[in-house]
Amino acid sequence: MRAELLPVRQTTLSSVRYAADRTDPTVHFTDDALQMIVNVPRIFLPTVLRGCVSWAKENNVTEISAVEMKIINDKRSKEKNK
Repeated sequence: MRAELLPVRQTTLSSVRYAADRTDPTVHFTDDALQMIVNVPRIFLPTVLRGCVSWAKENNVTEISAVEMKIINDKRSKEKNK
């Protein structure tokens, strides 16, 4: 017997969109925003999406695009560096 690694499934934009559409009905994501989180491990994806939705609700944003995702990422990196 020999050990073999299991193939890693690639996350697609459609699977991230599926998760994002079920996170909150009032906040929508553009494709370019979702493309920024395609590489997030599947287990952390709901947490990331909930964080984006909570930021959007705090700032009265109904559609998250790449611009808002950059703002969210900058805010997160500043909090992480503290």
